[in-house]
Amino acid sequence: MALRTNLPCMARSQWSANPLGFAGAWTGADGARWRTECDTPATGANACRSYRLTTVYSAEPRPTGGYDFAQDNQWVFNNIVMFR
Repeated sequence: MALRTNLPCMARSQWSANPLGFAGAWTGADGARWRTECDTPATGANACRSYRLTTVYSAEPRPTGGYDFAQDNQWVFNNIVMFR
């Protein structure tokens, strides 16, 4: 079941105080770094996508067995807002 709110049914102007509703970058109160892009080929017209800079972990198998682990900070998709 998909979680849905009424927020995506709002007009763009109603999102003017919310950084998820316009292009830009910011740091949240918790120190998390965010960026939002709007009206791009990735979002489509009249929409915004937000990404959070997050630590991503990966595991590569070794030819002799076991794994090598790594971590890297990457921008990870978090949400999309589609305006009416």
